[in-house]
Amino acid sequence: MKNLMIIVNPTSGDNQGASYAQQLKENLAPHFDQVELMETEGDGDATDFARQACEEGYDSVYVIGGDGTINEVVNGIAEQDHRPKMGFLPGGTNNTYARLFNMSNDIEESIEQINLEEIRAVDIGKCNDTYFSYYACFGEMIDATTSTSSEEKERLGTLAYAKNIVKALPNDQVHELQIKSDTESFEGKASHVFVLLTNQVGNLRFSKKKVSLQDGEFDVVIVTDEGLGAKLSALKDMVFGQLNENENITAFTCRELSITCSDKEDIQLDLDGDMGPKLPAQIKVLPQHIQFYVPEAMED
Repeated sequence: MKNLMIIVNPTSGDNQGASYAQQLKENLAPHFDQVELMETEGDGDATDFARQACEEGYDSVYVIGGDGTINEVVNGIAEQDHRPKMGFLPGGTNNTYARLFNMSNDIEESIEQINLEEIRAVDIGKCNDTYFSYYACFGEMIDATTSTSSEEKERLGTLAYAKNIVKALPNDQVHELQIKSDTESFEGKASHVFVLLTNQVGNLRFSKKKVSLQDGEFDVVIVTDEGLGAKLSALKDMVFGQLNENENITAFTCRELSITCSDKEDIQLDLDGDMGPKLPAQIKVLPQHIQFYVPEAMED
C-alpha cells in the first residue's frame, strides 16, 4: 500500500499549519492509498513521527513547518534502513531550505508547485549522532545572521546583517582549534567555523558559487583572525556574498572532518538553526541519502 504521513507543526504558517495540512491532504489524497495527519505538540515529536513512518513502511512523508521541523524529520529518517521519500512546505520564518529548492514562501503557492514525478536524492550531514540538512557551525555571529528576519532584510537590505553582526562583535570569542579532514588540516585560533552543504546560512549567502545538494562535499569556512579589523573585513564580505575570498578566511572542501578544541570552554554547535552536540565533533557527508520531492520551480 502506498501511504503518506503529513507531519505538521500547527503553529507554522502564522498558526494556520493545521488548515494547510488539511489542504495538502486533499491535494495529495488522489495519489496515495492512505494519508495520515500527525500534529506536533513539542520538541522531538516530528522526529518520533518520522521514525514511526520509517518503521511502518510509509512510502512518503510531507512536512509543514520551519527549518527546525524539517531538521527533526531528517533526524527521524536519516538513521533508518527504510527511508520514505520526503517533501515539505515552508512554514517558518527564514525557510532557508525552501529557498534552496526555489520554493515559494507562500504555502498555498507551494502546494500548487508540488510535483510528485520529480525526485532528487540529496546529501545530508552527520555530526556525532545528530543529522543536519545544510550547515553545522559555531561562533557568536551565527545568531546574528540566522536571526536576521526576512522583514529586516526587506526593510534594510544587506545592512540588516551588518547591524546584527556589529551588535554581536563585543561578545565574540576566539578558540584554539584542531581541524582534520580527508583533504586539509587546520590548527590555530579561530572565532567561527562553518561546515556547509550549501552556500547559505539563514538569509545570508557566503558566496556566489552555485552549490549542489548532490556533490557529496562540504564547504568548510574558518574565520581565522581574532582582530576587530579582520572581523569587520569578514563582515563586509559576508554581506556581499564573497566571504570565501577574504584573506582572513581558511576555506576548503572535504567529505569528512573532525573538530576539537584545546580550550576549557564548552563549545556547542548549531545544526540548521538548532542546538547540536558540543565539541569534539566528527562530521561527515552522507551522499544522496534522502530522496526529496522537487517542486516545479526548482532549477537543475
